[in-house]
Amino acid sequence: MTEKVKKIFFLAGEQSGDLHGALVIKQLKRIFPEVAVSGVGGSMMKEAGMECIYSCDDLAVIGFIEVIKNIRRLMNIEKGIAEWLKKERPEMVVLIDYPGFNKRIAKIAKKLGIHVLYYICPQVWAWHSSRVKEYTEIISESIVVFPFEVDIWRKAGGKVNYFGHPLIGVAKPEKTKSEFLSGLEITKTPVISLMPGSRKQEIGYILPELLKTAKLILNEFADAQFILPLASAIDDSLINAYLIDSSLPIKVVRGQTYDAVAASDLCIVASGTATLETAIIGTPMIVVYRVNWLTSFLSRYLIEAEHIGLPNVIAGKRIIPEFIRDKFEAQLIAKEAVDILKDKNRQKSMHESLNAVREKLGNPGAGERVAQYIAAKMREFK
Repeated sequence: MTEKVKKIFFLAGEQSGDLHGALVIKQLKRIFPEVAVSGVGGSMMKEAGMECIYSCDDLAVIGFIEVIKNIRRLMNIEKGIAEWLKKERPEMVVLIDYPGFNKRIAKIAKKLGIHVLYYICPQVWAWHSSRVKEYTEIISESIVVFPFEVDIWRKAGGKVNYFGHPLIGVAKPEKTKSEFLSGLEITKTPVISLMPGSRKQEIGYILPELLKTAKLILNEFADAQFILPLASAIDDSLINAYLIDSSLPIKVVRGQTYDAVAASDLCIVASGTATLETAIIGTPMIVVYRVNWLTSFLSRYLIEAEHIGLPNVIAGKRIIPEFIRDKFEAQLIAKEAVDILKDKNRQKSMHESLNAVREKLGNPGAGERVAQYIAAKMREFK
């Protein structure tokens, strides 16, 4: 008799999850090549060896209003995943971030008796920490990526592991600053990267204000040059709609985000994984964010964390400025950007603080260590 093929299902609902999933799947296929990997993700997970049954682009919605608008599509995807799980019965489901949707899938998988591992857990320390107990009741175990999360999940009775942060050793440039800038024909300074997020909705909410910010910075730094690093999921047509009337000295790049960040004197970054990538590279930054009015209003009462930027959360103090909700205004952001660009001591202090954040995130190779753990767990299943 031939041995039963073991199956594992990954679910990443957005661009950052696609990256994290791909890092694990690539190593998992190397360590445990006979495992069948299927799930929901993007181009990176597919390239790493996963059979995609849905694209994460279909799930990438933010805010209460957007979820309501897309509820029928999201419910159809949920139904499709549930049917796939019932039919294929994988040994394990690996959920990556994306808490709302993944919570529903966790419940479905648990009812089917499938082992549920949550990788890159919901940020329960930011949104009503009491939620952690809810998750421990519907998942089998978790793998967290920040050291302070271990106690949070353990105190709630959950089985938890920590292998370091997967971006350490990954978030790094491929080119030197001079090589990258010369390739873009940028010869003047300062260089500022505008990073409005990886979702289409984030582009709409954030990019216009960042372009206004850039124009105000030019009033103080006439030679300033701007870079707009874009995620693969963002169409040129969407960006061109905002840049068509722009006279800004701005270069659009794809697939070169780490090079752009490393070559910049300052980054203005939408809150999320990109702030951590920027911190690891060590470039001074300003964190910004805006969503629809309803989500913004409700977040005032739902968010418990003092800081929204991940570098600030990890540092336990405000080391980089944040402009969110009603503070997300071009004039305020531009003033802060100019102050940073003019103050060498402040830049040095920010560099040192970001280096300290990076030191707290463990050693390179976390993705491989997670894959080794998953492979060992998969081999235990009969």
